[in-house]
Amino acid sequence: MPVRPPNEDLFDNSRMSFGEHLEELRRVLLRSLVGVAVCCVIGFLFADQVVDFLKSPLVNAVSNFQKDKSKTEIRKRIGFLPPEYQPWFEQEQMAPENMLVDPGDMIRVLRQVSPNFLSGVNLVPYMFHPSSFDLDRLPKLCQQLVNPQGEPGEIEKVDFIQNGLADAQKQGLKRIADRPAATVADVDFVTDVFNQMIERDDLVDAPAFAGAMESNPSSSWDIFGSGSENPLTEMKADLERTNDPDLRRRINRVLVTQTFSKWMPPVKLDMVPMQVWRKIDAEPQSLAATESFMIWIKAGIFSGLLLASPWVLFQMWLFVASGLFPHEKSYVYVFLPISLALFFAGAGLAFFFVFEPVLKFLFSFNASMGISPQIRINEWLSFVMFLPIGFGIAFQLPLVMLFLFRINVFTIETYLSKWRMAVMIIFALSMLLTPADPVSMIMLAIPLTILYFLGIGLCRWLPGKRNPFGEEPAAV
Repeated sequence: MPVRPPNEDLFDNSRMSFGEHLEELRRVLLRSLVGVAVCCVIGFLFADQVVDFLKSPLVNAVSNFQKDKSKTEIRKRIGFLPPEYQPWFEQEQMAPENMLVDPGDMIRVLRQVSPNFLSGVNLVPYMFHPSSFDLDRLPKLCQQLVNPQGEPGEIEKVDFIQNGLADAQKQGLKRIADRPAATVADVDFVTDVFNQMIERDDLVDAPAFAGAMESNPSSSWDIFGSGSENPLTEMKADLERTNDPDLRRRINRVLVTQTFSKWMPPVKLDMVPMQVWRKIDAEPQSLAATESFMIWIKAGIFSGLLLASPWVLFQMWLFVASGLFPHEKSYVYVFLPISLALFFAGAGLAFFFVFEPVLKFLFSFNASMGISPQIRINEWLSFVMFLPIGFGIAFQLPLVMLFLFRINVFTIETYLSKWRMAVMIIFALSMLLTPADPVSMIMLAIPLTILYFLGIGLCRWLPGKRNPFGEEPAAV
């Protein structure tokens, strides 16, 4: 094996002493820091555009998640996805959302837009429905209406309501009250009777209901959860101003329900389920007042480091070249563009090909557990800045292998015989350099494995002169 001749100084053929190497290192670090500072200033000028660019994979992933979720819900609801929905999903970036709408408000709004809307159709909202009555309690409700029991105030209210009923209605209610159990037909009959009650004009101004309309609420108004104000007082004032039949019906329904609260559920607004299309909101969130400023700082520093990376790598190679032998310095101009190309190839792979499958894999757990992703922009930028830089550094593997080969640490035969161990180490490092998901680890480990064998080829292509001191000296 060739060795260094005896009594020959290791640095005889080097142009610099150890102290000069330290001085050169200081100059290289200073020039690198100046370059980074200048590039960071430039990065701060374009930080807003950088944030928009860096968040685009996240926005696309969240948007796709919401669209896929809506498509799944549509298929479950109607059994298929209509093709005419696709332009709204893809071109307009909209998705349907199931909402409950007050039919009365909807009718009023439509009539404001078009006064003749459904002019020939009598739409009556805020009515009782069969679901407002319980079969088990219906006979007791009818018994109370036919033969009032309770406090004097309660009896007075029931008597006033009863006086407005027709004889046929009273007889029908008495028959139901005498039965042990009510039928579906009985529910329909009682529903019609109560709907005629709330069409009356005299309930609001009746002395029997004066206490219910007072501004000071009683405990019976807990059905509203209104606190210190009686909502009926404001509703009555608005009724006197507008004489709106829908509003009168709403007040009467509350008064009737309160009167028979022991046998009827609380007043509940009738809602109509409706599918409403809205613009997909996939923007990441900022949850702190100072977070936007910190995001701007991070984006400026990140873009500055990326801009400065060619300059920093150039300075590093200049420092390495200063300690090389004359015949080796020419390799710097080969290694530098290769190093830059590998760095940007790794960063580009992470940004353009890794983020999307990683986010899709992570969001699949959101879909399986029914959790909507709400991503903080600060957390995303930390992730999106770390991963490309980690990929870029990891892609320097072939040059590291060549360097270790040139300084006699490893041989080509060692690289080839230990490739299984090397692949295992590559997967372990990939696990450390990527987030806690298998997709990004695999997408880093596979290219690194390929680069490992390319590094072996680079060692064969640029073997150089491994012993600068020549052949082994003769024995003395």
